Order: sequence, then C-alpha cells, then structure tokens
Amino acid sequence: MKPLVYYCRWQGASLRLRGRDESAVWGQLVFVDENGEEKLQDFHFNLQTSQLTLQQSTGDLLLVLDEMGVPLQQS
Repeated sequence: MKPLVYYCRWQGASLRLRGRDESAVWGQLVFVDENGEEKLQDFHFNLQTSQLTLQQSTGDLLLVLDEMGVPLQQS
C-alpha cells in the first residue's frame, strides 16, 4: 500500500478507505480546495500489481505506480 500513500502525498490528497481484502484496497481520494471544499474521487488499488484505478466522469483512468508512488504507465 506504500505506493498509494506516496501517490496521495504527491497529489495533496487524503485517503478514505472503504474496503480492503488480501488483493486490493478501495475508497476515495479527498482533495481540499482553497475554499475548504472537499472534492472526492473513487479509487481501487491492486496491492499485487500497484495498479491504481481512478473513476472519472469520462471513464476509468488506470495508473501503474512505482514504489515511490510515481505513475509509470497510464491507460
């Protein structure tokens, strides 16, 4: 889960975990804007492959994170 935590730090987001099993964690990334308003983004993170799926209005964004939370691959 370390890559996900680092990714959140680089993006300025907090994690709200909604679930976890042996292969994945899921929940919401929380971004706070300059007015103090929260913006939420649903995510699913595969613990074995470090693949982060971000749910967006235009479809899912898939990122593969390195050990420091930096996206290596995007689709």
